[in-house]
Amino acid sequence: MTPDVTIVIPCYKVGKYLAQTLQSVLTQTHDNLQIIAVDDCSPDDTAQVIRQFESKDSRLQGIYLSQNSGVSVARNAGLDAALSPWVAFVDGDDWLPPNAIETLLALQARTGADFVCANARQYSDTGETGELHFRRQAGLHELTIGNGLDTFWPHQDIFCTCWAKLFPTAILRDRQMRFDAALRHAQDTLFTLTYLLTVRPKVAIDYGAEVYCYRQNPASCVHAIPLEKRLNSLELLISALDNLAQSTRQPRRLAAPKSAEYLWALRKFSASDAQRDELLRKLLSSPLFGEHIQPVLRQFGKFKHRMLLRLLSAGLTSALRFW
Repeated sequence: MTPDVTIVIPCYKVGKYLAQTLQSVLTQTHDNLQIIAVDDCSPDDTAQVIRQFESKDSRLQGIYLSQNSGVSVARNAGLDAALSPWVAFVDGDDWLPPNAIETLLALQARTGADFVCANARQYSDTGETGELHFRRQAGLHELTIGNGLDTFWPHQDIFCTCWAKLFPTAILRDRQMRFDAALRHAQDTLFTLTYLLTVRPKVAIDYGAEVYCYRQNPASCVHAIPLEKRLNSLELLISALDNLAQSTRQPRRLAAPKSAEYLWALRKFSASDAQRDELLRKLLSSPLFGEHIQPVLRQFGKFKHRMLLRLLSAGLTSALRFW
């Protein structure tokens, strides 16, 4: 029987958590699934855990990359092997509630949407329950993303991840959509937004349905990435998002959150005041700032972002440390 949903799980150095992840996927109330766990050449026992589960359940397929290539390559490998009409993504240190896939499929059947999103619950590294991940809206929302994005902007936060969603496999393949291997940070933001703006699908979002358990893992790639690589990925992402907005004739607001995040990363992750000031000076004279960050935040940034730009333009670079 053809599976209804393929679940792609990129795995790197998650042996500590992976058994919980795989168990949660294999015990879904909707069990007609294909599960693809991609080991990105992990140095720990990640591959061993996959093989143990693979030997016990034929729905699970392990893919073992010969060299560490990043989460984009791992997700793309899973996409290439997908057999089902729908694909979902789960990170190797997160897990699913028992009825997650059943809930997403029911939402799709009820709305006829080409893209289905629901909510996630945050958990600490030790499993303590936290807040809902997406909190700005409530209830069920059905959107048609046509020529304008008026209905899009209030939900922009939920579109910044690829998990807690269902993507149609046929459309992804027809549009040759891939995760950008050059990005080591926020690859799913670019992937999801590119899908939305190029396909313009009918979208269903249920903020009241919790279909994903997001572990705030301090050792994950998002938290452990070095500053230089973090900034490099943000540079690529900001440029790509801004170019995407302009190529699809949409407001450049699309790149505003990541433009602000770049400045925040300079303040938060610099090892010293001297490093922060040096990186800031380089940024202010760069094409990235002049062509993307400055015009985007000047028009679409929050008040604090616009004020910071004015201070930086006046030469008060020390303002960043207090922002």
